[in-house]
Amino acid sequence: MQLPHSNRRHCLFHYPQHYPPRALLPPTPPMAQAISLPALPTPHHHHHYAAPHSPRPSCGAYSPSLLRAESPISAALRAGDDSSFRDARLLLSLLRQCGDLLHGEGEKSPEKERTDLAAARRLAPQLHSLAVRAGHATREPHVACALADLLERLGRGASGRRLLSEGDGEDWKDAVLWNKQVAMLAEAGDWDAAIAAFREMRARGVAADGYACARALHACGRAGRRREGRAVHAHALRAGLVDAHPLVPGFLAGMYAEGADVAAATTVLLRTTGAGVVAWNAVIACCVRLGLVDDALELAERMARDAETSVVAEPTLATWNTVLSGCARHGRDREALAVVGRMLEQGLSPDAATVSSLLKSVANSGSLDHGTEVHCFFLRHGLAPDAYTGTALVDMYAKCGRLDLAQRVFDGLEHRNLATWNSLVAGHASAGQFDRALELVETMKRHRLDPNVTTWNGLITGYAMNGLSSQAMLLLRQIKAAGVAPNVVSWTSLISGSCHSGDYQDSFTFFSEMQQDGVQPSLVTMLVLLRACAGLALLTKGKELHCFALRRAYDGEVVVSTALIDMYAKAGSLTSAKRVFGRVQGRNLVCCNAMLTGLAVHGQAHEAAALFHDMWRSGLKPDGITFTALLTACRSMGLVTEAWEYFDDMEAKYGVAPTTEHHACMVDLLARRGYLDEAMAFIDRSPADHGASSWGALLTGCAIHGNLDLAESAARHLFRLEPHNSANYLAMMSLYEQHQMFDEAESLKYAMKARGVDARPGWSWTQAGRGVHVFEVDGGSSPAHPETAEIYGEMSRLVAQIRMVGYVPDTGCVAYDVPEEEKERLLLCHTEKLAVVYGLIRSDRSRAPVRVVKNTRMCRDCHEVIKHVSALCGRQIILRDASWFHHFVDGKCSCDDYW
Repeated sequence: MQLPHSNRRHCLFHYPQHYPPRALLPPTPPMAQAISLPALPTPHHHHHYAAPHSPRPSCGAYSPSLLRAESPISAALRAGDDSSFRDARLLLSLLRQCGDLLHGEGEKSPEKERTDLAAARRLAPQLHSLAVRAGHATREPHVACALADLLERLGRGASGRRLLSEGDGEDWKDAVLWNKQVAMLAEAGDWDAAIAAFREMRARGVAADGYACARALHACGRAGRRREGRAVHAHALRAGLVDAHPLVPGFLAGMYAEGADVAAATTVLLRTTGAGVVAWNAVIACCVRLGLVDDALELAERMARDAETSVVAEPTLATWNTVLSGCARHGRDREALAVVGRMLEQGLSPDAATVSSLLKSVANSGSLDHGTEVHCFFLRHGLAPDAYTGTALVDMYAKCGRLDLAQRVFDGLEHRNLATWNSLVAGHASAGQFDRALELVETMKRHRLDPNVTTWNGLITGYAMNGLSSQAMLLLRQIKAAGVAPNVVSWTSLISGSCHSGDYQDSFTFFSEMQQDGVQPSLVTMLVLLRACAGLALLTKGKELHCFALRRAYDGEVVVSTALIDMYAKAGSLTSAKRVFGRVQGRNLVCCNAMLTGLAVHGQAHEAAALFHDMWRSGLKPDGITFTALLTACRSMGLVTEAWEYFDDMEAKYGVAPTTEHHACMVDLLARRGYLDEAMAFIDRSPADHGASSWGALLTGCAIHGNLDLAESAARHLFRLEPHNSANYLAMMSLYEQHQMFDEAESLKYAMKARGVDARPGWSWTQAGRGVHVFEVDGGSSPAHPETAEIYGEMSRLVAQIRMVGYVPDTGCVAYDVPEEEKERLLLCHTEKLAVVYGLIRSDRSRAPVRVVKNTRMCRDCHEVIKHVSALCGRQIILRDASWFHHFVDGKCSCDDYW
C-alpha cells in the first residue's frame, strides 16, 4: 500500500542496530518472534502528558498477552497487516504498555527486567511503524503523545519532538499534544523553542496545564526571558495553577532567581501555599549555581528560623548540602563551617556529600586543624569512606602540606579511582617532589590505570607554580607528542604558574602558543591574563582582553569586572576602572576593594573615603584589605587625622583587628609627613610584632627628611630581618653620601659584597606601538637602546627649553662625590627621563598619554623635569613608581609634590 507523503516522512526514524525496523528483519521461526509478557496492571505513576480521554482498556481486553505468538495481533504484527490496528485505542494501549516496560516499573528480578527491556526494544520500532502506516501518528493526538513519550524513553527525544511539531493540517493538535510539546522541548533544554511553542498554543486559545506552565517558566528563567516569564506567571495566576500544581511554585520562584531577583523569588515562595521544601531547595540551588552564595545562605537561614510557621518549609539535609557545595565552589570557606554547625543544631546527621564539600572548603583554606576535625567526625559517625570521600581526604591533606597523612589515607582506602591517584600526584608536584610524583604515575600504570590529562595537569601546575615554566612547557609538549591533547586547564595552569612566579612576559608567550594549538581560552584563562596585564601595566593588551570578555559575554561576571578594575587601575587608566565599576551589578566586597585600591594608588583619597562609606551603608562589612586601601589612600595625600580615625575605628567600630600591614601604613604616613619621632613611638608602643615593612617605612621617611640617627636604628633592624635586601643598603649609602660620610658608605658596599647581596638594577619602561622598551641604569643586563642618540638629543633640547622657564637641576639627588657638571650629566641618565622622552618621540602624532613604569622611587629632579615637560609639550604623562601613580598635566602632578 502506497502511503501519502505526509505519512511516509515519519518512517525516517533511526533505531540502534540491535533493533532494526520490522521490514529489515530476516525470516525467523514463529516462536522466535513471539513475545511473552506478564499481564501488567495499570501503572501507578502518572504521565505528565495524560489528559481526559477514553478509558484505557482493561488488562483483560488489551494485555501484553495479546502479543503472544498464537494471538491474532501477534500474527498481524509478523505479517505487517495494518487492518488489525485501525482502532487507535488498541495501538494507544500497546504503546503505553511498551513504554512501561522500558521504564522498568514494578519489582522484578534482574533477569526478568532484562527480558522485558529486550522485548520492549524489539517491539517499539514495530509499533512506531504501525502507528505511521495506520495514520494515527499524525492524526490522533493521544497516539502521537504516547509515541513521543516512547521515543523519548528510547533515547530518541529529538524524533519525538519532531513528531509533535508535524502533522496533517494545522488543527490536529489538542491540548494534550500542545502541553506535551512544550514540556518535551523544555526538558531537552531547547529553551527558545519551548517558549515559542507555549506562546503559539496560548495564541490558539489552548489551555496550558500545570506541568507545561512549570516547564515554560523553567525555560524562561534559563533563557533569561524575564518578560515572557512574567506572562507565563500571569497565566498561571489566572488559571489558579500557582497553588494547585505542586511543580509551579518551585519553577516560578526559580525563574525569578535565574534573573538574580532573589527578592521576587522569595516573595513567590512566601505567598504560595504549595511551596514545599522542594521549591525552596530549587531556588537555593539556583542561587548557588549563579554564585549568589549570600542569598543562598540567607534563604536557608530563613527556612531554619521560620520553620515553625506554616509558610516556610524546614530545611532538610539536601538544603544544607546544597548551600555547603556553594560555599566550597565559590571560596566561602569560613561560612562552610558555620553551615555544618547549623545542620548539627537542627539535629541532622551529615552524610558523605556533606563531608566531601566541607573537605573541599578546608583544602581551599589550607586549615589543617579543621580538616583533621572533619576527618575525626567522619570516623566517629561510622561513615564508610568511598572513593569520592577518600579522594576528598587525600586532596585536603595534600593541599594542607601533609603529604604523609595523605599517603596514609590513600593506603587505607579500599576503593580508589583515577581521581584519587591524581590528587596524590598533584599534591607531590605542588610540593616540588617531582620524582615522587612521577613514581606515582608509573605505579598507576602498573595498576592498569592510564594517566589522563588531569594527571599531567597536576604535574604541569606543580612545575609552573615552582618557577619551572620551561619544564612545564616541555612536559606539555611531551604529552602532546604521546597522543594526549592538552586542554584549556593544561595551558591555563602553565600561564597561571608563570604569573605566580612574576614571569608575566612568559604568560603571554604561552597564551600565544595556546591559541596556535587551537585551544579556546576559558574564563579562568582570561582572569590570569588580566593579572599579567596588571603586573606589567600593559593597557593595550588589557583592552584586547576586555574586548574578548565582551565577545564571550563574560563582562556580566562580577569576578571578571573585578579583574578588569584591577587591571585598568594598575595600568594607569583610572577612568576606565571607574567606568567598569559603575556598570557592575551586585557588587561584592572583593569588587569594592579592587576599586578602593585603585583609587588609593592614584592618590584619590577623598573618593576612596566616599566609596568606603557607601559600602558601609549598603551593608558590606569591610575587611583587612579594605582598611589597607583606605590607609594607603590617606598616605598618598598625607591625611594624618583621617588615617588615625580609620585606624582607631578598625576594631572598635568595624570589628577588624589591625595587622602588621596596617601598622606599616601608619608608620609610612607619619614618617613621610615628617613625624619621625611619633612614628618611632608608634612602633615602640604597638603590641604587634613589627616586621621589615614598618622598619622599611621608617627608613624611607628618614631618607626623605635626612634623619641619620633614626635611619641607622631602622637599618640595624632591617639588616637583621632582611640581610639580602639590597634596597636597605642602598638607602643608607645614599643617606651617608648626602651627609658627606663617604667612608661609611664605602663600608656598606664592602658589607654587601661580603654577604653576596646584589644591588637590584633600576629600570623604567614604556610601551610604544606593540613593543615594550626597557631602559636600565649603566651595568644593566639589557643592551643599550638602538635609538639612544636620538633620545639624548631630544633630552638635551627639552632640558635647554625648560631651563629658560626656571628649571634648576637638583644635584642633591646625586650622592656621588663628583663635580657639579658631572652630577648634572648623571641626572640626564635617569631611566624615567629616558623612557618619558622616548614615549614623547614615538607618540607625537597620536598625542596619547605617555605611560611609564619604574621599579624604584622617583627622585626629586625627575619629578620636577617631568612636570616642566608636560607643560612645555602639552602632553599628559602617567608614571608609576614603587609608591603610586603620578599624573602630570600642564606642569602639575596629582601628588601635589608629596610622595
